[in-house]
Amino acid sequence: MFIKNGWYAAAWADEIGHHLVQKWITGEPVVLYRTQAGEVVALHDRCPHRRASLSKGNLVGDDVQCAYHGITFDCQGNCVRVPGQEKVPSALSLRRYKVVEKWQWIWIWMGQPDEADESLLPAFEYNDSPGWKAVGGCIPVKANYQLLTDNLLDLTHETYVHGKTIGNSAVAETPMEYQLNGHEVHVKRIMENTPPPPLFKRVRGFEGNIDRWQIIRFQAPAHISIDARGYPAGVDDLEQGMRWFSLNSLTPVDERNTLYFWTVTRCFDLENEELDEIIKDQILKTFMEDVEVIEAQQVLIETDDRAIPEVSIRADGGSISARRIVEKLAAQDADAEIT
Repeated sequence: MFIKNGWYAAAWADEIGHHLVQKWITGEPVVLYRTQAGEVVALHDRCPHRRASLSKGNLVGDDVQCAYHGITFDCQGNCVRVPGQEKVPSALSLRRYKVVEKWQWIWIWMGQPDEADESLLPAFEYNDSPGWKAVGGCIPVKANYQLLTDNLLDLTHETYVHGKTIGNSAVAETPMEYQLNGHEVHVKRIMENTPPPPLFKRVRGFEGNIDRWQIIRFQAPAHISIDARGYPAGVDDLEQGMRWFSLNSLTPVDERNTLYFWTVTRCFDLENEELDEIIKDQILKTFMEDVEVIEAQQVLIETDDRAIPEVSIRADGGSISARRIVEKLAAQDADAEIT
């Protein structure tokens, strides 16, 4: 089950131009493009005539022409031309999805358009706020999106999976705290007087121990921000330390595939382009370590006969809470569709 009445990252803003792009989101095909005036349009990517993919067609001005039989739809989803006949059947129309362009990404609302509420967008303003600089990308992952949510809400795995970049023993040995706040989950782990992980040393040149924070915020359907900070032990001074946000938006393609949109945005050494590349390269390698683990996990879940029940531990509190929120909201959306 997917939450339909919620925002998902559909694409990077610079990915969408005056050409047709197909995305699968929550099991539905979507065609995206910009009009000649620059407005982003998202339509159902399945021609109601013979189910051909409209994204394989052509743009005629701002209209989408199906490549199979030439039936043409305007950017509102209305059919405007059927070759060889004057009358257009009223049933020949497409669903148009609500979209918002903000914080470098295109966001799409897969549910009822009149329910779309921009105040429910995740708090990802640091992607393009003054005084911050972001690097990022999008990773296709062959696994259910909730496995990635689990991964980001419990960073204990950093000790074991990411020892070459952001992990060390302090992460696993320091208990985390979590709390619910409406449809959000907040997780916090504070590590005092601990050795800096390798990437922190490389980025900020720490010579001694640091105090380190991980403050995580989950917002439905699948948005996770991680406020990561490291200061020299006992020194509350950003000029001597570092702070960045890891902003993650997990878009379910279907039940076993995900588009993993990510950025790391920092507020220090902003003019250092070499540092941009170091952070992007190292964080991408870090995330690909996660992908390797999670894709293998997906296979084992699918082949599990459940003879041995899954057992949870204390560190699972945040991810279990997030799953319950998603389950509740998805069920509400499903009930609304039925009624």
